[in-house]
Amino acid sequence: MGKKVILFSIVFVLAGLAVYAYEGVPAVQEKITSVMEEDFKQENIYSDLLSVSERLDQEILKGAESFIIYLKDMDVDEINQINASLDGIFGSGETYQQIGTVGNTYKKVEITIKRTTNYYAYYAYMNQMQIPESEPKAKKLYEVIRQILNSQISPSMSEYEKELALHDYLVTHCHYSKVTLQSGENDIYRAYGALVNGDAVCNGYAEALQLLFMCAGIKSRFVTGTADGIDHAWNLVELDGKWYHVDATWDDPLPDQGGNTLHPYFNVTDEIMAQNHVWNRDDYPVADDMDYNYYVKSKTYFKSFDDYKIQAYNAIVKNGVERYEAVIENYTEKEEDIQFIFQDNSQYNSVKWQTFGEGAYHILVLDVQ
Repeated sequence: MGKKVILFSIVFVLAGLAVYAYEGVPAVQEKITSVMEEDFKQENIYSDLLSVSERLDQEILKGAESFIIYLKDMDVDEINQINASLDGIFGSGETYQQIGTVGNTYKKVEITIKRTTNYYAYYAYMNQMQIPESEPKAKKLYEVIRQILNSQISPSMSEYEKELALHDYLVTHCHYSKVTLQSGENDIYRAYGALVNGDAVCNGYAEALQLLFMCAGIKSRFVTGTADGIDHAWNLVELDGKWYHVDATWDDPLPDQGGNTLHPYFNVTDEIMAQNHVWNRDDYPVADDMDYNYYVKSKTYFKSFDDYKIQAYNAIVKNGVERYEAVIENYTEKEEDIQFIFQDNSQYNSVKWQTFGEGAYHILVLDVQ
């Protein structure tokens, strides 16, 4: 009997030491949990919201329904703000629930995913994935995307030409919404509103362009910030390893001009964009190149008004161009200057002009009738 008591005491002491080691020594906790729980790995441990949001983006695109993470030095309540860090084009986090702990150090959390109409349309186009019957909008969006890309894009086009074609299509087929009573679920905020209904606000324009770019194989980013102090969204594109801003919303004339489009914000730099746009630059790649700017590529970027008017006259009067867009560095237009269009020419009755930008990036747009 004495031996049994001693043996029981030893077992009891060892069990107590094991519990103490598990609860008191983090390394022991982690070692045991790594054996018992398959998900407890270094790549699943997070301490900041940005990293969690990046993981959520990855899981959305992978088609996951849910996934497990472990939070260290971070409260579960903090990840309730995760959707604010996402562009939300393909989905978002739907629920966030703590389902366990690892000692006093780690919180085990399950995140479930809600996918958007864009997700189903995108993967139907890229991978011929079957769209669920419960997603009729996705089916319609897919058909419109397929029609746009088939009609606007050809294999022989460069990435710049594809980008320009998709930008111009969107601007000429969508108008800025006049809806005033808006909720976050309204189609005007989504690619569906811009591409299917032809009615959207900036988020819808940018989401539509992002979706089209991705389907066309153009590397791009969805950007959020403000413009003239108002919440705004636009895109960044990468061409030949360099990034450029493109804002289709601000290139769509107001009031709507139907088939006419403008290009003041087509492939511009951070410096130009910052004249009236604000965004967190640390979250996005640097854009500091003008090689693929619309006016540079179109050879309508001028150092002086004298150089400009020679080419503008030839384009309008001799070649019959009714709209002429150009950059004239550090130029301020005067009505008498524009009269050069009527020199030795009686085919037009009037000329209207619009201006955009300032300083070195000053844009003059002429429309003749």
